[in-house]
Amino acid sequence: MVDQDQPGANNTPAEGAPDPHPQTKPSRMSRRTKILIGAGAALVLILAAGGTAFALLNTGTSEPTTTAATKSPSPKPATTPTPTPTTPAGPKPVKVIAMGDMLPHDSVNANALQADGSYNYAPFFEGIKPELDAADLTFCNLEVPTAGVDFGISGYPTFNAPTEFARDLHGAAGCDLVNTATNHTADKGTAGIAATRNAWDALQPSFVSGANRSAEEQQVVPVVEKDGIRIALVSFAEYSNAPIDDVSLNLMSNDALVQQLMAKARETADVVIVSAHWGTEDSHEVNDQQRGFAQKVADLGADVIIGTGPHVLQPTTWLNRADGGKTLVWYSIGNMLNTQLTLDQRTGVIAGFELTKDGDTVQVTKPTAVLTYMHYDWTPAQEAANDLLARNNLSITPLAGADELLARTTFGVSAAQQVEASSAILGPDVTVLPK
Repeated sequence: MVDQDQPGANNTPAEGAPDPHPQTKPSRMSRRTKILIGAGAALVLILAAGGTAFALLNTGTSEPTTTAATKSPSPKPATTPTPTPTTPAGPKPVKVIAMGDMLPHDSVNANALQADGSYNYAPFFEGIKPELDAADLTFCNLEVPTAGVDFGISGYPTFNAPTEFARDLHGAAGCDLVNTATNHTADKGTAGIAATRNAWDALQPSFVSGANRSAEEQQVVPVVEKDGIRIALVSFAEYSNAPIDDVSLNLMSNDALVQQLMAKARETADVVIVSAHWGTEDSHEVNDQQRGFAQKVADLGADVIIGTGPHVLQPTTWLNRADGGKTLVWYSIGNMLNTQLTLDQRTGVIAGFELTKDGDTVQVTKPTAVLTYMHYDWTPAQEAANDLLARNNLSITPLAGADELLARTTFGVSAAQQVEASSAILGPDVTVLPK
């Protein structure tokens, strides 16, 4: 959707129109009885009864002397504490996280370019590595083709990233559930789609959905199994900037395809995740088309819907669905890697939830949000001159700890203020971390 470097464009492009703007046992103490007999003068007791005399003599030691007349008591048998009954631990939940638009603008590519002509995007994700490492599965929105240098590396308005972009999203960011259905998917045509799929084929394990090399591939629903839970990914885009056929790109308007893919996903998986690239760009408001499509796929069996495209955050909620269950909907998780201009465009979220299996039933629980801040350095003079390629020192960090970085910008807000505003947008159905 909108992924420009400059704000202010029309937010509702028509399908096919050019892009309008750039996660003891209890202790037991032994008791030892000591018999202490005080040292002193020997006490002699003489009984004159039948000429028999008994003498008790103090030996001066800490233990008593045993004689024929004074036997040690029999030791008590050792006792073993009764173990406390414990409830067997259930299966460990599968932790899934999701990250929004990965946008390799010209300045992102320029900062990733190495002296030898190769590209390295991995350093941009180092600030959120603990959150990424905590996940079992990671969803990412691949906004653009990764067709490689043969197609020309370019940013807005017609994107194409080097294959290293795919490599580092997979390796450094941990992306293994990958959406390729966006308005920029066809920026390099069907050949670019094929080259993008080829690049991801080389990165295993990865599960890609949304853009296809053939009609047969379009009918394949990727399913990953994690700790005995089968998770399917089905992806759709609202429109394409470039002309495209109904086979090469999964479009939300293709109702027959939506029905077919959802039925296959529901039949083969315990959990169905739907990726929807939709919405009004740069708006925190959910529009009617988003609500309608969300309810449609929820009733078709979606357990989680992950929305991308608006480039800013939108609310998170639960929908009641036709089978009596509930569907978790993230209407927009915003941008992740990018060099857009406004603070809201650079505020993203690592959206998390858990999958818990109980017998044959899998539940989606505990939606959480780690808010993120996309930083770059840009002097006021460079900003005033709109010197877009001057943006440098890119990093993604948790928003809650970004005060020092925000102080280097012209936004004029604290991290706490932006956390509060963003939490209000996400709404009460998600727990923002850290608390």
